[in-house]
Amino acid sequence: MPVDHITHPELAAAVARVADVFAGQAADPGETGCLQCYGPQEIAWLRDPGAPLPDELVLYVAREVPSHWKDSAAVMRRILPRLAALLADGEYVSDAHGLGLGGAGWQQWPRHQAEAVRGFLDAYWTAALRTSRPVHTLYDVFAFCEEAHGSPVPCLARWESETGPVADAYLLDFVDDRIDDLLSPALTYTPAEGWRPADPRPDAELSSWVLRHAAPRIGARGDADPGLLYRLDQLALPEEQRWDGTP
Repeated sequence: MPVDHITHPELAAAVARVADVFAGQAADPGETGCLQCYGPQEIAWLRDPGAPLPDELVLYVAREVPSHWKDSAAVMRRILPRLAALLADGEYVSDAHGLGLGGAGWQQWPRHQAEAVRGFLDAYWTAALRTSRPVHTLYDVFAFCEEAHGSPVPCLARWESETGPVADAYLLDFVDDRIDDLLSPALTYTPAEGWRPADPRPDAELSSWVLRHAAPRIGARGDADPGLLYRLDQLALPEEQRWDGTP
């Protein structure tokens, strides 16, 4: 993440709200975690609301799926203040770091807690869209937020309202990076059937958004590569009609 994210006012306010809302949270007193992944001292830190958490532990816990915990929501609430601060300060992030939050069902937490999480994710993603000199790629931030939300829709909706030159340049690069994957059939594997087309497509929401919003916005720039514009035209066709010249 870029240095100027640290002083981004909306992000700083969102981090402060997370710290306030989740102050004093702790893992369940009977939490043992996965004994193959954590030692007794690490579990003790998570159960103690006043214990400083090592950054490495916070980032490791953020990547865990819910099955590692007796109460994954309580564990995530415990690490959220430090996790939000680390990400805002520029710690590397990936989709894996969103696994714990995405699996903890934060949307069903008490309203003030869910709003604090949603506010942080929105501010973190918005800051990325407004920064032209990122330390980590926009794709990493998008992947984390998508995993944490459980859907790309909130990030895509925010991108629609971010129309400055930085967000526009990111849009062009993002679609150019993703278009070939969107054009190719999404496959799934089962032992009985082998590889077959996935139904529904896991990227259907992204494909729909690219056609509805991104393609017109890119076309209006006037500087997009003709090859990208052609591939966007192909994306609008049914899969069986792509590349064969069928209108």
